[in-house]
Amino acid sequence: MTPKTQEALNNVQLLQGEEIQYAIQADGFFVGTSPLEKMMAKIQAFFTKITGGHIRMFLVLTNQRVLLIESTAKCCGFSASRVVHTIATKSIVEAGTTRETTWCCFHTRMIQVESLTQKYVLVAKTMTDPELMEFITRMSLLIVRNPV
Repeated sequence: MTPKTQEALNNVQLLQGEEIQYAIQADGFFVGTSPLEKMMAKIQAFFTKITGGHIRMFLVLTNQRVLLIESTAKCCGFSASRVVHTIATKSIVEAGTTRETTWCCFHTRMIQVESLTQKYVLVAKTMTDPELMEFITRMSLLIVRNPV
């Protein structure tokens, strides 16, 4: 688990007997999959970082629930927000991954998690194809163990 993930989890109280099984950091600056859109997102991320801000998104899988955590800050924390969504494991109906390639060499990896009421799509920040396969395996086990 990365230090940024651990920092985000410091603001979440785990339930009794709850254990973290898997955590992913997502890209909060995603604009699109084309190289030009990726370049625009990198520029936006650069300016946000030099002004003391951030956008951090995390998907955390525990043995009792799924947590989606989003933390944003602007101008060295002058304006900040933290959003935590908790999703019951019994309400997860679908999970998937996507790998999109543009111009033969620019890859974008996305994660989808769908509950009974909402669909979440996150761009995996630094995941490889084997890590995506591990994610989908863990989500498959979660869905099979907790039928709707």
